[in-house]
Amino acid sequence: AGVAGALQVRSLFLTPRGSAVRRQQLELDYQAAISEFADSTGDHVTWTNVLSEQDEARMDREECKEKYLDYVALRRTIEVREQLLRFLKKFGRPRSLGMATSEERSKAILKCVTAGFFFNVAKLHNDGRYYTIRGTNHILVTPSSSSTFHTHGSHAEYIIFCETHDGSRGGIELRGVSAIDPRWLR
Repeated sequence: AGVAGALQVRSLFLTPRGSAVRRQQLELDYQAAISEFADSTGDHVTWTNVLSEQDEARMDREECKEKYLDYVALRRTIEVREQLLRFLKKFGRPRSLGMATSEERSKAILKCVTAGFFFNVAKLHNDGRYYTIRGTNHILVTPSSSSTFHTHGSHAEYIIFCETHDGSRGGIELRGVSAIDPRWLR
């Protein structure tokens, strides 16, 4: 439910802004703050890490700003997650990852995302670029304020993505990118 909530906002992270002189230091501060939440598999588990931190610490607007988190987007994500959990309780049985290890939790989240977005898979080819499985369109995994995969992720053979948009550099750019195990596609 947390990943679905995070997909309803543009980004959980704030883009560092400032003068050209301070830009480099702001970027270093941003990367340090994001690395606190970042997961090497990519965005989906990173988003759940942010939500877990919010659940534990109940960060206020100022704390979110210090950690380069968008307070309004975080609140909206939590609202959507709570709404989805209410529906699950009403119409089914929501399952919790409870005492699962970090690795088990990551695997469960990514398997779930893969089940829902299985058409949005791309494979790394010999030329170092990702191409979609269906249609073999070239796609770009670019650095952006909404994705941690580019800076903290690994170059996985297979990735899954949630959204595409026309890139500023041409081509198709991605949002919500994570590395997956190709066996999950069977």
